[in-house]
Parts: sequence; C-alpha cells; structure tokens
Amino acid sequence: MIERTQHSDEMNNLLDTADSSQTPSGTKASSLKLQGGATAALAARPLVFWENMVCGAISRSVAQTIMHPANTMKTMLQSRMETDSFGKLMSPSNFHRLTIGAGANFVLSLPHGAVNFAVLEFVRSKLTQLLPAEAGGRLGPGLDFVSSCLSTVCCSVVSTPQMMIIDNIMAGNYPNLPAAARGLYQQRGIAGFYAGWFPGLAGKIPSYALTWTFFQQLKEIHSSTFKRPAKDVENSIMGCVASATTVCIMIPLDTIKTRLVTQITAPSNADAYKGILDCAFRVYREEGMGAFYRGLSPRLLSVVPMIGIQFGVYEFTKKMMRERDISKAEEKRLLKFKKTPEESQIEAEEIFEEDCFETAVGSSEPFPSHKFRLGKIVKKNKMIH
Repeated sequence: MIERTQHSDEMNNLLDTADSSQTPSGTKASSLKLQGGATAALAARPLVFWENMVCGAISRSVAQTIMHPANTMKTMLQSRMETDSFGKLMSPSNFHRLTIGAGANFVLSLPHGAVNFAVLEFVRSKLTQLLPAEAGGRLGPGLDFVSSCLSTVCCSVVSTPQMMIIDNIMAGNYPNLPAAARGLYQQRGIAGFYAGWFPGLAGKIPSYALTWTFFQQLKEIHSSTFKRPAKDVENSIMGCVASATTVCIMIPLDTIKTRLVTQITAPSNADAYKGILDCAFRVYREEGMGAFYRGLSPRLLSVVPMIGIQFGVYEFTKKMMRERDISKAEEKRLLKFKKTPEESQIEAEEIFEEDCFETAVGSSEPFPSHKFRLGKIVKKNKMIH
C-alpha cells in the first residue's frame, strides 16, 4: 500500500501542469513542472535564428501596414514638391493619397523585419559570449547600440530598395510597386534601387540603434523597479517612449534623407542636391531651420506608434515561440506516461489485489489469505511471460 501511494504521488507530481508563472510579456500562461527547472530554462531560452526572423517579419509588417497613412503624410510634408499643409492632408478627401503604397510596404517589410531582428539578436548574443558576465552587464547599452548598427548595415541590402520604392510611391513619383520598380530600374539599373543607400544608412544607423538601446534600457529599469517582466502593453509603451526620444533627435537628418531619396523628379539636374552637406546647407539657406522640422508632427504620429506596435508584437511573438516549446515538452512528457489498455487493466487489477491483501490482514489473521497471495504470484508470472 505504501508503494502504491508513493507511485500515485509521483504520477501526480509529474502530471501537474497547473503551475502558472509570469512570462516575459507579463501574462500568465500554463507551464510545466519538469525536473531540474526545465520550465524556467524553456521560458528564458534565446530564440534560434529562424525564430527571430519569423518574429521580426511579423512585427515589422504589422506595424508598418497599420501606420502607413501617417508615414505617407510625413514623406509628403518633407518632400520639396508638396505644398499642402498638415491640416489639409488630414482631410477625408486625401485618405486615398495617404494609403497609396500600403500593399507594397507590407510585402517589402517582411524581409526587412526578418533580417533586421534575426541579425540583431544573433550579433548581440555573440558579443555577450565574448565578454565576461560582469563586463557584459556594464557594457550592455554599448553592446545593444553596436548590435543594432551592424544589423542595420546588413539589413540595408533589403531595406534600401524598400525605402527607395516606398518613399517614391508615397511622394507621388510612381503610382504603385511595379511602376516604381520599373521606373527606378530604367533610370539607373540595379543601382537605382540603392541610390539612397548612404543617406538612408546615415539616418537609419543612429536612429535604429538609439531606439533599440533606449528600449532595452527602459526594459531594465522596468524590471528593476517592478521586479517582474514587462507586459505586452508595457513593452509597446516603452517602445513609444524610446522612439519619441529618438525622433526628436534625428528628425533633421531624416528630412535630409527624404529630400535626397525623392529628388528624382526635381525640375532640373542643376537643381538637384549633390549630397548630405549640400542638402543641409541649401535647406537651411533657402527655407530656414524650420524646414528640418516640417515633418516632426507626422513623424511622431507615424514612427512612435509604429515602433510601439513593432516592439510590442515582437516581444509577444517571442513569448509565443517559447510557449510552443513548452507545449511540445508537455505533450512529449504526457505521451511517455500514457499506457495501453492492457497496461491500464493490469495496473487496476494489481491495485485491487493490494487492497484485498490489506483487508485480509487483521488482528484475527496476521497473515494474508492464501488466495490473495496466490493470485498476486499468478499475476506477476503473467506479466513476466
């Protein structure tokens, strides 16, 4: 009887899946009590390269598609051909103009997000492995900044053509994705898709790196303050704060980048900007300092929520990837203890015999009945054969 009780307790402990723990996003999820702290290991494990690609592609495409109209408005205001004011562009009659290129943006943002986040997480993990634990903690912000810079350079292979195509569609230079692709190719061949490579990188490297570094530092502050991982909505809020700070710092360079990228339809070649410095000096001399901040309001309206959505969705999909591992581990473990009908019947008969064995032993008869002892021996012989 004691042996059966111990066996039952062990099975109950092994099959106990009711433990709830805080996931990285702060929501409660069912987890497993696996030996050796396997639950914590599964919840905290870094994602592999392809998993980060999936998470990055989903988060980037969702965020950019939702915020496409505001981003289009920002590009229009920063373009030298646009004469409408912010208030006029907000009118319902301009809604169609603000949604031009949304489909192309969704398609092209998939590889952009996949490469960006996968390389970012990969580089960050490798840099962490190269340094001692105590040094990695002190240099955390620097490692985040460097990782984001390197991932942005690698990602520029796919992000620069996306930027050239989408910005020119939003600026009204081309009506759709096929027309933009044909037009850029006819202008300069493959090089036409990378005409804005350097100004694009000059804006993206510090912008992306600062946003990611601010976001990681806000997560650490949240964790040390509240002693728990951030919830999904909290990750989005921290992404918004990080992005707003970066936008206010980087908006002049973003305006220069947009001018250089969208000047294909400039009135004449003589009127075209010759580079970053020439663009900066001419904009300041011809239009004043305020021209650099013309797109600040729509930039905040487009980028801040977009980054908030992107980081919130990214952290959520990472959590779902880890929970997928826990579900697989649970299924595998339960199958391990699943019995066939014959095994279940034998176990039930053994339990019945043990109960009878215990009942047969009493104060009047200190030894069990022969029939129960004989039955147990016969049953064991059947199991052996």
